[in-house]
Amino acid sequence: MKAKQMMMGVVAAVAMGAMAETANTVKVTKFHQSYPYSGKATVEYTVGGTLPANAVAEITINTDDASATFTQRNIVAGANSHVIDFASSFGGALVLTNASFVVTIGLGGVQLWENGPYWAECNVGATKPEEYGYYFWWGDTVGYKRENDKWVATDGSSSNFSFSSGNTPTNGKNFDTLESEGWITEGGFLAPAHDAAHVHWGGSWRMPTYQELYDLARKCDWTWTTQNGVQGYLVKGQGAYASVSIFLPCAGRGYGTSLDLAGSSGSYWSSVPDSGNDNKSWTLGFGSGHNTGSNRRTDGRSVRPVQGFTE
Repeated sequence: MKAKQMMMGVVAAVAMGAMAETANTVKVTKFHQSYPYSGKATVEYTVGGTLPANAVAEITINTDDASATFTQRNIVAGANSHVIDFASSFGGALVLTNASFVVTIGLGGVQLWENGPYWAECNVGATKPEEYGYYFWWGDTVGYKRENDKWVATDGSSSNFSFSSGNTPTNGKNFDTLESEGWITEGGFLAPAHDAAHVHWGGSWRMPTYQELYDLARKCDWTWTTQNGVQGYLVKGQGAYASVSIFLPCAGRGYGTSLDLAGSSGSYWSSVPDSGNDNKSWTLGFGSGHNTGSNRRTDGRSVRPVQGFTE
């Protein structure tokens, strides 16, 4: 069956609390599904103007029956081309009929409270909110993904990694040692070279501070839900920000060579070490509830980037 395609290129209006908008113009030039159909499509578009380093494109595909949004990074001023793997978001469909789409260029992220940071809508290593993404020990910037029941380094350096003290060079180091060795800044946050969000996404993206994770736990409404078959929490702003939200999947944690608790709990790193325990750093954890806590630097945990600073 050949798809009937309707092409439309506009910059969507952005409501308060949503992705920070840029002034760039967007013109969609092509939406192509190659035969034999595979559940993927190539979207080509041009972006006018000068882009900030951290700009992202959000491509929303609409059909008669459903819609889905995909985030693309590393966009450039001028011509862009991205392959969108839409099958899992459209019930396994290998071809889209009566498809139209909107491309929005923005700075990325969702602001969930006044003067708060902009929270990314997916984890490092993921392209959609429900994807688990990569797992990191605290201070790690390589990241590890789960393949064939093993931890595989994203840079190809290991095909059977183990999250352990021997593989965690930040483990057992106090605040002064972490600073003198360049792991953290004078202010007590992971240095940009050791910040997984900044290394992977660039621009002004970074790992959240302990305070930002603490505020996320207390300034938002948390609802246990399932998104595209993945369990996690919908975290929604309050008051004027009640119309915007992010989804945090229960990605579990890396422990040794195993993936533990995936589907029932999540654990996300902050950029801040626990000054009272040389083996731990601050995290946000959730399962039956949600709260911040101090946890082992050796475990593999998720990273949800932010940008902008809390005033």
